[in-house]
Amino acid sequence: MLIKMLPKKHIEHMLNLASLMTISDKPILWDDKTYNEITAETNLKLISLKVGDEERELISDLERSNLTRNQLIIAEAPFSLDRITHISNQLTEVLQKYPFAKMENPGTRVGAATTVLQALLEQTKYDSPSTPKIILYELFLVALHNGHISGVEWALLKEFQRYHKLEDFIFDDLLERAETLSQEISKTISIILE
Repeated sequence: MLIKMLPKKHIEHMLNLASLMTISDKPILWDDKTYNEITAETNLKLISLKVGDEERELISDLERSNLTRNQLIIAEAPFSLDRITHISNQLTEVLQKYPFAKMENPGTRVGAATTVLQALLEQTKYDSPSTPKIILYELFLVALHNGHISGVEWALLKEFQRYHKLEDFIFDDLLERAETLSQEISKTISIILE
């Protein structure tokens, strides 16, 4: 929504952060099987995340929302499938460092996702104090796309706040506005689909 207000050099960064947000709490698959489907023949080294079309479409929508402003950015950027795959690979690399028995643990997921988030944040420095606020607002909207913010998503949002030293009142105000917009969109969709 506010992505067009970002300096063009930070749009790719925001899209990568949004991709991490969308996949951070998705189920882990071992050889394309969930934890409950694992058998003796399952290759436990083939780790991936169960990312669906909804997540890919969300990132594609964010990419397309910037097309009217500067089509070159999107033309040079990987498609959302590649972006999500790239971020997913980073997250599974970190998850593979944990013991198998702990991979499904919510604390492990938070730790792994935070590690990837910190690596992404360290790659970019913002010129304007408004840039992290715009990105935080966009990340709130991404996290709320399914109606609620998961525990892993919340931990990532708080880490983003901590990293950029954003005041609690700014965090809370942006969250409130994102929740209000999300609720209004849901109500509008309900009216249309009645």
